[in-house]
Amino acid sequence: MMKNYLMASPLLAASALVHAAAPAEPQAVFDRYVQAVHAADMGAVRALIAPDVERSDYPACTAPMDNPTCLALYIDQTVVQPRARLAVLSVEVRASELTARLEVRSPLYEKAGVERIVGSDVLRIEGGQIRAFRFVPDFADPATARFFASIGITPRPRSSQP
Repeated sequence: MMKNYLMASPLLAASALVHAAAPAEPQAVFDRYVQAVHAADMGAVRALIAPDVERSDYPACTAPMDNPTCLALYIDQTVVQPRARLAVLSVEVRASELTARLEVRSPLYEKAGVERIVGSDVLRIEGGQIRAFRFVPDFADPATARFFASIGITPRPRSSQP
């Protein structure tokens, strides 16, 4: 019996190491992102953005900005600085793709005369980092459509993939 215990111990330790070294699941990375936004912790947000993240189409990004800086600017200006509160309504994960339907409240939206907006964060998460990120507004929601119209953004066809 002692021999079996001695064999099991290294196997359990190896199993624990493999599990600990496994890349973070998309849901866990997204949860850390939401926590960082709520804490206004841009350092934590930046740590989640992969160096090779896809380019954001955020208009405030300039040509000399690298992709991670552009995405960080987008997140900082749209949810961190305005102190947005993200309520996650649902999450769908397919392999490395995560789509989170959100209700977002912020003083930024209140200034435009709406209480909250609704939409989806669509992310590709691999190796514990965000490789692609975009927000897709729900233009069928009247408050969301009103807010985006107030800043000159109207619905346009897009792919559902990040």
